Amino acid sequence: MAILSTGPIANNPVGGARSTQQVTIKLDNSSSTDSSLVLIQGYQLNGSRTTYVLEMVELAPNEVETRNYFANFDAFEFVFTTSGPAEESTQISVWGKSNSGQLVTAHRLVSDELLGSNEGPQGDQGPQGPQGPQGPQGDQGPQGDQGPQGPEGSPATFTNRIYVANSVDDNVSVISGVSNTVIATIPVGDQPRGVGVNQLTNQIYVTNSTSDNVSVIDGSTNNVVATITVGNQPFEVGVNPSTNLIYIPNSVDDNVSVISGATNTVITTITSGDFPSNVGVNPSTNLIYIANSSGDNVSVVDGITNTVVATIPVGDGPEGVGVNPSTNLIYVGNQATDNVSVIDGATNTVIATIPIGDLPRKVGVNPTTNHIYVANENSDNVSVINGATNIVTATIPVGDSPNGVGIDPSTNLIYVANRGTDNVSVINGATNTVIATISVGDSPIGVGVNP
Repeated sequence: MAILSTGPIANNPVGGARSTQQVTIKLDNSSSTDSSLVLIQGYQLNGSRTTYVLEMVELAPNEVETRNYFANFDAFEFVFTTSGPAEESTQISVWGKSNSGQLVTAHRLVSDELLGSNEGPQGDQGPQGPQGPQGPQGDQGPQGDQGPQGPEGSPATFTNRIYVANSVDDNVSVISGVSNTVIATIPVGDQPRGVGVNQLTNQIYVTNSTSDNVSVIDGSTNNVVATITVGNQPFEVGVNPSTNLIYIPNSVDDNVSVISGATNTVITTITSGDFPSNVGVNPSTNLIYIANSSGDNVSVVDGITNTVVATIPVGDGPEGVGVNPSTNLIYVGNQATDNVSVIDGATNTVIATIPIGDLPRKVGVNPTTNHIYVANENSDNVSVINGATNIVTATIPVGDSPNGVGIDPSTNLIYVANRGTDNVSVINGATNTVIATISVGDSPIGVGVNP
């Protein structure tokens, strides 16, 4: 077993922006006969070490894998533990990328010897710091293969769980991404609609449109730990994991409630356009995009000043909003005109309009593959858009009246809530086929994913 680390990486803002917005990791097994395992651990360094990446990757002979992770922090660190027959044939590289996806720096990896493992025999150094975990990890090698089972009972940030708001049953179905089964049902408020997830805190936010509040669920216990009063008829949820702020459009009040995830209180209210129905967040730029369904436009909110800095005309009846932080493009589904407006986040202008199915609802984006998924409620299908070409490359039949869309970039799986058939379609992003259908509660709408 070998342990490699990037060491602490400083990533302080320069000119208002951090140079590294995401990290690309390349894993290469050069053995032609044996496989290896790589445990990837990512830490946000903000006065303490907060785990935000925990993934076990198995590399077959001659296999190369790539992983992309969010890294828009002041400081972070990645640690890699390699094991298996091809451990010595496994190579790892780490690259920082800018907001536009350009490589900005290569991060060197330090071996476990340089991290201090050779100091093990020196008395008290063994139990202190890095030496403690290295000893037991040798004996627990087989548990590395059991990593995927961890989410079933572990409070770790990365849980591989999907949260579905059932609007008629007033509850949330919790789906295991490993088994594709409902493992818990959580009562919330009246007519839940939107679901947002903060992966760093493992908190789930559910808007209850009739009771005018937000239920906060602890993902480690599946319990509601707070109920926050917001405006009239809150619809969807936008979460900025970097700032731990949550944005709730109140459709009747024509404004947006901003919730602090640290205190579970509304810290400000922002006036938006006419009938705000959905929200998308770009954590890299700290800009928030509000779809105003009756105003046929999108309000752009500065997350630092909590003010509207731009209003962008789009199609008729915009609802769904998806954001790709890697390309700084925003995708808005227009219900009445059956198309998607593509907004350039750098210029706040519409650069393309893409025809799709009938009555598009929610929009999901996989930044790793640069594919966009739009649920067409009247067509009973999902349009797949290639973000590089702005062309619909596939149309996937799902259940009746699809509405919510959730994406797991780490598995390339897409979860679509079918309101008419009370189930969730699981789409394989590599094949554009439905690989599972999961029964949930009555009239599911919102979907949130914690990878």
